[in-house]
Amino acid sequence: MRKALGAPDWLESVDVDDGGRAILVLLADPADTHAAEARRIEAEGRAELVAGVKSVTSILTAEKSAAQAPQVRLEPSPRRVSKGARLSDEAMQQAAPPAAAGIPKIKGIDRILVVASAKGGVGKSTVAVNLAAAMAKTGMKVGLLDADVYGPSVPTMLGMQDAHPETAASKKLVPVAAHGLKTLSIGYLSDPDSPMIWRGPIVMSAIAQMLNDAEWGELDVLVIDTPPGTGDAQLAIAQRVPVTAAIIVTTPQEVALADVRRGAAMFTKTAVPVLGIVETMSWFEDPAGNRHYLMGEGGGADMAQTLGLPLLAQIPMLQAIREGGDSGEPSALAGGEPGRIFHELARTVAVGLDTLESRPAPEIVFED
Repeated sequence: MRKALGAPDWLESVDVDDGGRAILVLLADPADTHAAEARRIEAEGRAELVAGVKSVTSILTAEKSAAQAPQVRLEPSPRRVSKGARLSDEAMQQAAPPAAAGIPKIKGIDRILVVASAKGGVGKSTVAVNLAAAMAKTGMKVGLLDADVYGPSVPTMLGMQDAHPETAASKKLVPVAAHGLKTLSIGYLSDPDSPMIWRGPIVMSAIAQMLNDAEWGELDVLVIDTPPGTGDAQLAIAQRVPVTAAIIVTTPQEVALADVRRGAAMFTKTAVPVLGIVETMSWFEDPAGNRHYLMGEGGGADMAQTLGLPLLAQIPMLQAIREGGDSGEPSALAGGEPGRIFHELARTVAVGLDTLESRPAPEIVFED
């Protein structure tokens, strides 16, 4: 395929799935939209002529040199916070969404909720999928964007591993409908067995395209399942996307809690309000009704108190939740205890979004 396209240096990657769908990743200069569009048309036209190709989807990415890239500065201010300070005393409770500070809202999307974790493997995607599904069950118009480019698990959790987003007449992607949600994931566009060996700017460009170049329609809330950690992708989302608020997911043990403060601090520095903490794997209950705290007890509650944030939910180890993720049927829609837990979390988060204060956030610098 690369040979058929002439192997230009602006062709970052190309992949063709078993159904004949070609996915092209093209490097483009965001400052020259006309050249970028011409490059896209040229590449798609060449790809359509290749034998066996039935459809073509292209993703435009941008990469600038360090000298060209805009530098984001977090200016110091008289207000400083030392270790042990409660992050919510002013920053969390009074923080204004970046949209209020000049980032334009995305047409049709009322609010954007980020589901984040500073450490991987804590159940962040499980929370994002079930929270979104529970919100949709109440009648809200909900979208779900899987921004975890390196480990997209949303297609599996929704039972949509074989789905491919269509392309509208506007050349924008049409989100995949699943369980009352409008969803997009890099997992819909790539071979599930191929590693995503992408650099930071390309990752953010892919996320930005799924966010901005898609026919989301009218949404009450768009839930974004972010990558774990506090790296380039997470920081770029916080700084460049009109995020309304975030929630942080953690397990009770100390090794996970040690990273929660970093995640909360990142959102504080970028003026993104944190609604609270969701603790997963809180306990296991045996048939006799006895609770066993396999991952530690009360860690999420203690961290929430330390940071001055609400503990939004404690989610125990339930087989139904795991089975729902593996089968592609979110347990939030199945009723029972999982349905109750996620319905209550959805209600709490919705109320939190409705009651966010809009006063400007103070500048905060963390010191050792």
